[in-house]
Amino acid sequence: AAHAVGLSSGTAALHLALVSWGVGPGDVVPVSTLTFAATVNAIRYVGAAPHFVDCDEESGNLNPALLEQALGTLAAQGRSVPVVVAVDMLGKSVEHDAVDDLVASAGSRLLCDAAESLGATYHGRPTGSFGDAAVLSFNGNKIMTTSGGGMLVTDDAALAAHVKKLSTQAREPE
Repeated sequence: AAHAVGLSSGTAALHLALVSWGVGPGDVVPVSTLTFAATVNAIRYVGAAPHFVDCDEESGNLNPALLEQALGTLAAQGRSVPVVVAVDMLGKSVEHDAVDDLVASAGSRLLCDAAESLGATYHGRPTGSFGDAAVLSFNGNKIMTTSGGGMLVTDDAALAAHVKKLSTQAREPE
């Protein structure tokens, strides 16, 4: 990714991405059923509702067919789905060929939670380099650790700048 913002945790990275994109009350955020609580907590922090999408039996990651059904159902209900959070679990990548197209077709952003997949690849490309932004974690239970901390990575310069501003108490020069 072109930009990286170091943060206090992966949870903070998830939260600040959602805040920066204006996700809030009335919004629904599809998310993988197999994930750590922090992923869903970040959705709730901004007042949005998580919509759980079950996982593929083999990979444990977001099932593209079930995501397609969920996005269709939510659209038919007139629900606002500004973001989908896809989680790369246990060193395995989401099927980005399918998931990225589904999310784009729905007019939503894709936030990739790559906290559990550092070092993994999908078709030769590292996890954490997909979507509109991705989140990494350096918590003590991760493959690469600093005993804490996280990072938001993105090619979106404006998003990176806004997340950095928020993470530094949103101080403006006088």
